[in-house]
Amino acid sequence: MSMINKQKLCAALIALLGFVGQSTSATAHPHVFIESETQVLLNDKHQITGFHHKWIFDKQYTAFALVGMDVNQDGKYSKEELEPLAKENIESLHEYEFFTFASQNKKQIKLKQPIDAKLTYHNDVLALEFTLPLVTPTEILGNPVRLAIYDPEFFIAFLEPKKQKPVRLASNAPKNCMFEQRRPSMDQSGMVESRLGQPMDLTDETNKGAGAMFAPSFHISCLAKQ
Repeated sequence: MSMINKQKLCAALIALLGFVGQSTSATAHPHVFIESETQVLLNDKHQITGFHHKWIFDKQYTAFALVGMDVNQDGKYSKEELEPLAKENIESLHEYEFFTFASQNKKQIKLKQPIDAKLTYHNDVLALEFTLPLVTPTEILGNPVRLAIYDPEFFIAFLEPKKQKPVRLASNAPKNCMFEQRRPSMDQSGMVESRLGQPMDLTDETNKGAGAMFAPSFHISCLAKQ
């Protein structure tokens, strides 16, 4: 199962996809849908140390991705069968900044390579989990960090999960730390509804720059102790 160029399907995730769809005319529409859950990792010094992502893919994408993956043809997808796919997929994410954009005082925060990556299959969907450590732990005591998760070309739509908050603090986070969610400038729900079940246009160039408009941002900070 070969990787497809980013111009055609955002190669960071297409290690999972061995499918080339029928080309159609389109405006800026997503073609892959991911429920995105992120846990913000903090130490007891009020520093962000990393982000743990769980990305749950839509059923249509999952069906394409799993073609040929049941190597022993037992009707199941074991950890061993999915592990090479997860590894190839994670290795490709670096070029696209892991679809994770963190900044402080408008300066980008640098991220290390992902660790602890795994791909699982449950309830007819694939889920990719991995942790992105920060190159340098970032102090957020009175100095918020802005986090947004999106595909700049909006080929992939990152959606709020149905059962979890999209972003939450790790359970060991200092009690005086919190985050504020700010809504995107545009609502993507209509585009999501219009694209579900439609063929993928792998040559559409009109999405470039659209992703940021549909992405909520999360401002994470800690209050000074009284």
